[in-house]
Amino acid sequence: MHLLKMIFGWYIKASIHVSLALVSLVAFTGLIFAVEVSHHYLLALFFGSIAAYNGIKYGLEPGKHPYRIPGGFSALVLISLLCLVIAFYHLSYLPPHVWVLLMVCGGITALYAIPLMPGLKNLRSRGVLKVVLVALVWTLASLWIPVWDFPEIGHWDLTVESAQRLLWVSLLMLPFEIRDMHLDPAYLRTIPQRWGIGITRRLAWAGVLLFVGATWLKDVIAPGELLCKAIVGLLVGFSVTFARERQGPYYASFWVEGIPVAALLLLALLQKEW
Repeated sequence: MHLLKMIFGWYIKASIHVSLALVSLVAFTGLIFAVEVSHHYLLALFFGSIAAYNGIKYGLEPGKHPYRIPGGFSALVLISLLCLVIAFYHLSYLPPHVWVLLMVCGGITALYAIPLMPGLKNLRSRGVLKVVLVALVWTLASLWIPVWDFPEIGHWDLTVESAQRLLWVSLLMLPFEIRDMHLDPAYLRTIPQRWGIGITRRLAWAGVLLFVGATWLKDVIAPGELLCKAIVGLLVGFSVTFARERQGPYYASFWVEGIPVAALLLLALLQKEW
């Protein structure tokens, strides 16, 4: 039991779970548009995001995420460097435009975490802008890059899916912002700090309605897509409803971050049965 607990702790705190959520959204895109995503891209994104998230969480926000994992900081650095090497190996198999687009993601992430000039605050300190930037990076990595080489995909459907993905990721961040209300400084002006938890929950359900309803705007709805997104919308809405400032240690970092993984499995099951 102790060994399983230790492995689970590593899985969460070493950013493996959040990286799995990201690549699950990539695979979700493949099922929605019936395209095959390169396994090199999936693996490069998975291992690269582990290194990136660990760098941000433990390098730039050390007080917010203490090193309470076996082996501590040294083990975390070692595993992150190893993931970075593996990511570059798989990137070597990908075309130049993927490198460029991933560099754009990296640039936005850098602006999010590191001040552009000495004396200035990073973009993470810009409140609502922080949510938009994270959602933009995830949408670029999980949607736009995977479909880049498939011009046959309708521009309108891609536009609708892009809006849904931006909204989906933004809503997934709300339980984390509620959790961190007592840790985030007041100047951040996050959504719960700005409007309170009650209004945040109502905004989340309004976002869920927009997320699910937008599916009807598509010209081509994939098999199982509408039902899947309806269930995902409910999961996201309830995850915000039940979020608290003092929540279980794995409420947001496991259950909320696991929603994209559940969405992928659900869509794959629905399409198999359709």
